[in-house]
Amino acid sequence: MMTKNIDVRKYKLIQEIIKIENEDDLVELEGQIELLQHKGAIKLMKAIRPLQKDVSLEDLIKEQHYHPVGKEEFFRKTSELELEESLEELLSMLD
Repeated sequence: MMTKNIDVRKYKLIQEIIKIENEDDLVELEGQIELLQHKGAIKLMKAIRPLQKDVSLEDLIKEQHYHPVGKEEFFRKTSELELEESLEELLSMLD
């Protein structure tokens, strides 16, 4: 049912387009159709932020609120994991 209604509407639009004699009006209509077809892409482009030209490691650390883990804390946490697999077995799981 819905497809038939859409097809009828499309046909009516085609008939109206055929009646247009002014080239400027056709150019404007083409632009509007192109906008409709790329509506999703336009939303995506608005969401994309431009990259910074120069980024230093210090800037990234500040921006991401990075706090390094000290050697003692790292080894304490790894010993708490109680891993049964050897280092070789763990590394082979990454493949």
